[in-house]
Amino acid sequence: MKGRVILRDVAEKAGVHLTTAARAMKNDPRVRPETLELVQGLARKMGYEVDPMLTALSAYRTAKRPAQYHGTVGWITNYPTRDGWRRHEAFRLYREGAAESLARQGYQMEDFWLQEPGLTARRASQILHSRGIRGLLLCPLSVSYGHLSLQWDRFAAVTFGYTLLRPELHSATAAHYHSMQVCVRKLRQLGCRRIGLVAPKWIDDRMHRIWSAAYQTQLPKMPGERPLPTLSLDESLERDDVSQRKLFFKWFRAHRPDAVIAFWGSFCGWLRDEGLRVPGEVSFVCPILQESERDDSGIVEPSREIGAAAADFLVGMLHRGDYGIPRMPQQILLKGKWNPGRTAGRRAPATR
Repeated sequence: MKGRVILRDVAEKAGVHLTTAARAMKNDPRVRPETLELVQGLARKMGYEVDPMLTALSAYRTAKRPAQYHGTVGWITNYPTRDGWRRHEAFRLYREGAAESLARQGYQMEDFWLQEPGLTARRASQILHSRGIRGLLLCPLSVSYGHLSLQWDRFAAVTFGYTLLRPELHSATAAHYHSMQVCVRKLRQLGCRRIGLVAPKWIDDRMHRIWSAAYQTQLPKMPGERPLPTLSLDESLERDDVSQRKLFFKWFRAHRPDAVIAFWGSFCGWLRDEGLRVPGEVSFVCPILQESERDDSGIVEPSREIGAAAADFLVGMLHRGDYGIPRMPQQILLKGKWNPGRTAGRRAPATR
């Protein structure tokens, strides 16, 4: 064949419509497997190659046009109750950021609850596919090491955080290691030298010890300093405030930190309930703050932007036809910003 091979040549050779050929080259699950194999095989045999300049031009023209409807993306939740995920501000912001980004690109988002009575994984996959939903954004799960069974070869999917153990999918989350390092560094700049970490063990474990590792790398930095032992809370205490409080103050009185890094504001409230001045006597910092928690000092996570980044990545997958479980899962990390807040204050220099 003379000249450059274009997709229309491949479509004519295969005896299919140009649209079908284009979908086949993107691994679109709407194309029958035998047709997909035929088109892709002919494309390789004929030497067809995607023109990156034409692809860039098409993307540019699409971006300049008013957004047209391209499809629906599923917001997949698996909490025991339909709206259980909504109690987490971060998850709500993920969804809001994703929906805003998708709308700009011509996609709408539809909620889909996998715990609907009588719903099996197979039936859920069939319903999603019959509604024309090819892209999925998976809300974090309610358990630490979760599994989801869907017919993954039908979908392009992106999840958030670390709760989904299997399958391993592309994900978007906050740069937690960086957040912890910034928290320790800021406290040191404020003159804190006995910085203690209170970490939920089940969360730290599922995140491959990111929190505790980042904390340890920052301490000690001054001669004669020794890092305080981390208070590691067991999962059985997740909803037992009384036992958590007893353990916390046993650790606090034994080690007398001048700053506490913890993941819930309740610890700050307990310190004040005990008559301690925050930040006068002890500073409190949280590395996972959300937009509504700016009174506390710490890192405000870019949750809305994380949702948008996940949506952008998913749209790219849909355009490329990247369906199924990825061979090499990618993780998108977005850095949060330090929020001075009102719970971390400058310490007076130690007297000799």
